[in-house]
Amino acid sequence: MRRKRTRLLAMLTAVLGAGALATGTATAAPPTLPSPAYASTLIGPGQADMYPVDVDSNSTNSQSCTSAASGCYYFVLDAGNYRLLAVNRVSHTIDWQIGGQQGNDPLAGSSSGSLPVQLSDARAVGYDPATGDVYVADTANNRVLVFSFSPTAGFSYLTQFGSKGTGDGEFSEAYGVAVDSASRWVYVVDGAGRVEKFSIGAGSPPTFAYLGSFGTGTLHAPRQVAVAPNGDVLVMNRPQNKTESECYVYRATSTSATLEFGFGTSGKANGQFTDDPRGVAVSFDGTLAFVTDSGGKRIEAFSLTQAGGHYTGATWSYTIPSGTGSAAYVGPRGLTVTADNHLLLTDEWGYNLHEYDFTPGTTTYASTWNSTPSAPPVPGVNAPRGLQVAASGEIYVMDYWNQRVEYGTLGANGQIQAAQAFGTRGDPDVTGTINFAWSIAIQPGTGNVFVANRESNQVEVFSPSGTTLAIDGKNGSANGSFSFPQGIAFAPNGNLYVSDSGNNRIQEFSVTGSSGLTWLASYGTAGNGSGAPAGELNQPTGIAFAPDGTLWVADTLNNRVQSMSPSGVWTAFHTPTSTSKQTSFNIPWGVTVAPDGSIWVSDTGNNRIVSMSAAGALNFSATGAQMGIPGGTIYPFAIAFGGGGTLYLSDTWNNRVLVLATT
Repeated sequence: MRRKRTRLLAMLTAVLGAGALATGTATAAPPTLPSPAYASTLIGPGQADMYPVDVDSNSTNSQSCTSAASGCYYFVLDAGNYRLLAVNRVSHTIDWQIGGQQGNDPLAGSSSGSLPVQLSDARAVGYDPATGDVYVADTANNRVLVFSFSPTAGFSYLTQFGSKGTGDGEFSEAYGVAVDSASRWVYVVDGAGRVEKFSIGAGSPPTFAYLGSFGTGTLHAPRQVAVAPNGDVLVMNRPQNKTESECYVYRATSTSATLEFGFGTSGKANGQFTDDPRGVAVSFDGTLAFVTDSGGKRIEAFSLTQAGGHYTGATWSYTIPSGTGSAAYVGPRGLTVTADNHLLLTDEWGYNLHEYDFTPGTTTYASTWNSTPSAPPVPGVNAPRGLQVAASGEIYVMDYWNQRVEYGTLGANGQIQAAQAFGTRGDPDVTGTINFAWSIAIQPGTGNVFVANRESNQVEVFSPSGTTLAIDGKNGSANGSFSFPQGIAFAPNGNLYVSDSGNNRIQEFSVTGSSGLTWLASYGTAGNGSGAPAGELNQPTGIAFAPDGTLWVADTLNNRVQSMSPSGVWTAFHTPTSTSKQTSFNIPWGVTVAPDGSIWVSDTGNNRIVSMSAAGALNFSATGAQMGIPGGTIYPFAIAFGGGGTLYLSDTWNNRVLVLATT
């Protein structure tokens, strides 16, 4: 949802004044703060047993699942641990897995992280009973991975198809996947608002040919897709208004599919969805459709009617509500059914699976088992991002994938002490909710914690101990609205600045009391490429202030860092200057002003930290190995300075926060 480039450079010049745009080339004597060295690991990995987002099964009508050795499996996509699991339906154990390595982040470019066993926030899994192959919609990598599976040998990579783009066979994030094994077709949900259809060629590995697409103009935010026993295709969609359907049923054609009807609208009544429909599955006899109402924390069952071999309507039949204790739904997502009439629901933020019996055509169901939920431990982080040090000395960490803020103090052993956490995944309108937030800012004087709540398109304000004080903002491009806010910082005058990344701008707010926000101004405009004029931004991420009021911005997808002076003069830095040739910035995520006034850049794409003067002169460039960090490679996101020459680094994809020393 990036804002289109609609404002010209002349308009920016008019706002900021003549001569407001410049390119930084000057050098200056470097300050004395030296390159840091590894001191300790503040917080290490802390991951749940699983973060299940979707599931399919190898159950068929001829299969008898009576013992652990029968080969009956659920294929569970564990997004938070970047892996595909084979969960034994009888013993409930994870017998096989593949993956476990982080792939591309949406902002990390395409130079790394796209190996066949590297998943990037994958969202859907499908099974082909004709071949036993398993398909994974590797969402942010814009592709579908295909694995073979054997109950005695596990998973093996076969092939992949798809790439980023808007053309035939290309995806703008692949969200869903389903196989029509009888017709040898595979359907892939393209986040751009369509479903693409491919033929499956014979052979191993299989080949794929693009056939066509459908849903453009009807689907706005499609997610999951399912193929019914009669070959009809059901697609879940988040509508743009309350009158549009949330599930659409299509009749397959040789090249695409035609719309038959839709069912379910926004709401909380029976047969409605609370703004967040997700999984969909059809019973093996074709009479029931099960749909996950994630926002309402329930599963709804619909009776399907058909004529001439195709569906003609859907009527609400019954609801499976959230249970209590370990049976409660926290983040219900994808689901699947088996030939022996079991229903399995994945609960991403409950960290477990819920299985039920059902009898087609009736309203009876019974829970048969739940995996034991295992929440991520404290201390412990999963893809940590923003960092801040409070005046009290407490270190606050934005624990991105665990959807929480973790905080504590630095102990004598170099590790975090008395660690606590607050926040949980959930409805943006509910207090305490954190949805894939990126950055935090500590308000001077109060110590309140301001969170750039990225996927909620909000700024949420917490007390130092985690009590929600305010929620500000909504999705949009108007003044005060946000599209994926990612960076946040306080200016010396006490105003709050937010990098409104999806809108390619920085917004300024005054803070009423200790929490309420009032919009004041916006800075920057959209511009693409390292050659874009200074002041143009492309997915800005980290922001920071110098004591004189100069704003520093990580202009992430333009591969540069920019500053804006208090008078509105923008300066762009593509490469730190030096007497020797220097490497240009590559996907910089964070920027920090050190106590001595030097500018420290988390140059994520180059796996290094760069320090330069305010005029762009290189002080040093250091990789993990050069700083003596265990494991060598770092994926830096944010840097925060403590006292006594100590600083903290969030090493995102190594799932750790490091302590570095400059003395």
